[in-house]
Amino acid sequence: MKLRKSLMGVIMAGLLSVPALADMDINGQIVSVNDAKKTITIAGPSGNVEIQVFPYTELKGDDCGVFGAWDTHEKFTALKVGMFVKIDAIPQAQGILGAKEIEWQCGRKAY
Repeated sequence: MKLRKSLMGVIMAGLLSVPALADMDINGQIVSVNDAKKTITIAGPSGNVEIQVFPYTELKGDDCGVFGAWDTHEKFTALKVGMFVKIDAIPQAQGILGAKEIEWQCGRKAY
C-alpha cells in the first residue's frame, strides 16, 4: 500500500511538471543574430528575448519560390536582422528558450 501511494505521488508530480516544459509560440522581429553562440534576439512587448537555435531546429520559409509555390528549409545563415518570425520554443536551462521551429513568410509584404 505504501509503495502504491509513493508511486502515485511520483506519477502526479511528473504530470504536474509537464506544463512547465510546454511549447510556447513567440512572434516578433529579429533584432540581433549571434553566429558564434547560434542565438537570435527577438523584440517583444515586454523586452527582448534570446532564442537558442540548435542543429535540429527546423528553419523554414513559408510560401517561397515562384508564385509562393513551395516552402524552403534553410540554415542558420538565413536568419537576418529585421525578419519577422514565428518561433515554436521550449524553455531551457538558465532562462533561455530553445527553438524547435522558426518560420517566416517569404512573400506577402505590406509594401
